[in-house]
Amino acid sequence: MLPPDAFMPNADERSVTELTERALPSALTTAANFSQIGINLRFAVNMSITALASLPIANMVREYGPKKTSWSGLILDVTEEQIVADVPLVRSIAKRLASCNTKLAMDDFGSGKLSLAKLHELPFAELKLDRAFVTSCGTEKSNAAVCKTVVDLAHNFGSVAVAIGVEKAADVYVLQALGCDLGQGFLFGEPMPEERLATVLRERAATPMRRAPSAEPPRPA
Repeated sequence: MLPPDAFMPNADERSVTELTERALPSALTTAANFSQIGINLRFAVNMSITALASLPIANMVREYGPKKTSWSGLILDVTEEQIVADVPLVRSIAKRLASCNTKLAMDDFGSGKLSLAKLHELPFAELKLDRAFVTSCGTEKSNAAVCKTVVDLAHNFGSVAVAIGVEKAADVYVLQALGCDLGQGFLFGEPMPEERLATVLRERAATPMRRAPSAEPPRPA
């Protein structure tokens, strides 16, 4: 198994688009398979601005995605850096994709390249906190402060705040206290085959929720 950073840095834009053209139907097919066995998940796929503009995404969602109206839908992760390059294009695409239950997430948010005025113009469903700030936010006061700002910003725009790169329980405590809605990272699970993921989800659903510890969560230093 190779992580993306082992092969993506050398890929040109055409290669990335071709990879996305394969990854998107694969993710949608998995979502449809899960839907058939009663597992309803919102899938997320990383997307370059070129792929977002050139691929027939709506048609692909209708062809490969779940047919049930109860499906939670698809999220396309586009980095803040690429969104800055063409805000009007991203805005128009987001409006078109809404009809097929597909929404946009702003990935790696926090680089400071997007002004608040432009942010106000974008119909994004999720703001994904840059992992540089999520990492050690349980012990680094400055990181926790940035996370708090982004979480509040997402909520003020009616969006969901997602922390990416979560690897420590101490960081989860702080993110929860800050009001962060969702988290993704190796703390919750590593990449795995479709069949294994279905098994893990069933096992977690059957396990009673544990009581939260009575002690106060760790605070930023």
